[in-house]
Amino acid sequence: MKNIYKLGTLALLGTVLTACTFLDTEPQIIPSDGYYTNETRLKYGLAGVYGALNSEELYGSYYSLQIANPDDLCYFNNYNNGETRPDRYNHSAGTAVIYETWLKLYEGIKNANEYMDEVGKSEFDPEELTTDIKTYLAEARFLRAFYHFLLAQAWGDVPLRDAAATSPNPVNVQIAATPQEKVLKWCVDEIEAIVYDLDESVEHTPSRVNRTVAEGILARIYLFMAGETVDEVEGLTKQEMYGKAAYWANEVIASQKHHLNESYDQVFINMIKDQYDTEFHESMWEAEFLGDRTSSTNWTNGRIGDLIGLKSQSGTTNYSEWACNYSYGYYNGSYTLWQLYWSEDRTSDEASSTEVIDKRLLWNLPGYNYRGLNNQQISYKRGNETVTAVLKQDQSMHKTPWLYKNNFAMPEIEGLDMSVENAFDPADLVYDPTIMCAVRNAGKWRRETVYENQMSAKSLYTTINFPILRYSDVLLMYAEAVNEYAGAPDEQAKEAIREIRRRAGISTDESQMGNQQSFRQLVRNERARELAFEGLRKWDLIRWGIFVERMHMAGTNVPTESMYLNKTITDYAAGNYANVSERHIYLPIPTKELAVNHALQQNPLW
Repeated sequence: MKNIYKLGTLALLGTVLTACTFLDTEPQIIPSDGYYTNETRLKYGLAGVYGALNSEELYGSYYSLQIANPDDLCYFNNYNNGETRPDRYNHSAGTAVIYETWLKLYEGIKNANEYMDEVGKSEFDPEELTTDIKTYLAEARFLRAFYHFLLAQAWGDVPLRDAAATSPNPVNVQIAATPQEKVLKWCVDEIEAIVYDLDESVEHTPSRVNRTVAEGILARIYLFMAGETVDEVEGLTKQEMYGKAAYWANEVIASQKHHLNESYDQVFINMIKDQYDTEFHESMWEAEFLGDRTSSTNWTNGRIGDLIGLKSQSGTTNYSEWACNYSYGYYNGSYTLWQLYWSEDRTSDEASSTEVIDKRLLWNLPGYNYRGLNNQQISYKRGNETVTAVLKQDQSMHKTPWLYKNNFAMPEIEGLDMSVENAFDPADLVYDPTIMCAVRNAGKWRRETVYENQMSAKSLYTTINFPILRYSDVLLMYAEAVNEYAGAPDEQAKEAIREIRRRAGISTDESQMGNQQSFRQLVRNERARELAFEGLRKWDLIRWGIFVERMHMAGTNVPTESMYLNKTITDYAAGNYANVSERHIYLPIPTKELAVNHALQQNPLW
């Protein structure tokens, strides 16, 4: 459980702050001279640098869900919502979510700069420190680079702030944008400069950054730098950047400190249950959310599982009886994602199967949610006889299968009223796993109470963590980088793909790994299947140069048979996809920022 780095109770500026763990506080940087006099205060200040990650503006909701999550695999499904939102691609430079995310990233950078400045001025007795001071500074410097990476990836050219500002000095406010490629190069230079100062062990991951996390993020940044939308980087060819990405990904693999969990589901169950995986360490770095806001001392900023998850709503307020805690379930997996699981890249032996083969489909796009089917009559033929059964599924008390004309998308039905005449016989169940496959909720972040703690209140904020880096992503990055660098996959790259697919329960057609082009497509598809809903696919599509094309394809890739879709929802999704144009490769510079920093100019097309 999350019980590391107990800070105890700190007397701070006359206020008593209780912190149960390293990151479960609203941390603030204390830049005054002489504050950082001991290790407890070092940790407290460092928590302030990490704090932006665990905000609602970043991985709690705005960045992770509204900005990074809407792609060709995932869409916002609330057809009653007419707002301007990033996940509907009808946002503008004045959209609040865009500004709040920008602001939070620069707040993280500000905290990092101030922390490094003040710690650098402080004097410590090395014998009183359990961790080398270089490690604290390296973590802060890494985070400063990571925040800049997120900015440059999403906005393109952005101000590079590598020193603490002396407010209200206008020089520190009026800063022009640095070209995207120079910001990205600065990011990798910064991380490479401190990567060997970071902790080698995985004892404190996924809460804190260690050496292998930095190596994995270096691979991610180099892959993005090598992409189609980034201008030429001085001193590095695209091929050399692929080589760098392969090198750093291989450093993680060679460390033997991370492995694939034997169960794909368990990777996310651990996050939902608020637990660390101390056996496999597949989840290398997570944004942590440690409370549910049921009290002022049990606070969090995370809405993972609430906004994205299995829809679970009811008028019943006895929450202790719910089988799935409250969730709006605002995000669905697209038909494109379904096809990737159901039919793409199958071997000849699997091609004709009508059963689920890829285990990840059952976790990410389950055949049920908790919307309820109260007193719904189901009529079907039993021989020449018509039989009527009644479902009395109280919302959020039972799994509610997706159904079409009495055919169900899951084999187990709960909540049948067996007292009616000619009651439903489970043996008569018609099970079709493909039903309503184009409108299913994103199930990766489900709030089922068998995993998440049972709630006693509605609790829209959750303790569910969000992964920033997983080992399976490192394997996939290595496979892609080597293929692009060398012109063909090596045996390690091929085995990385086999390993991921074996865990998913699917075989691999070796002919797909025979040349650069076929292997490239297999890796891209595997990234989609493995990392769906984790906020990475959009940036993949952008760096591959196919973002607009794939988004439009997802909008028109809709099944024609009614058993696969709810037309109201898919029409709404198609409209959101149709909004996408070339200008959405970058976010607009927020209007409020332009009003303050006159050295900035709006992004082209905005």
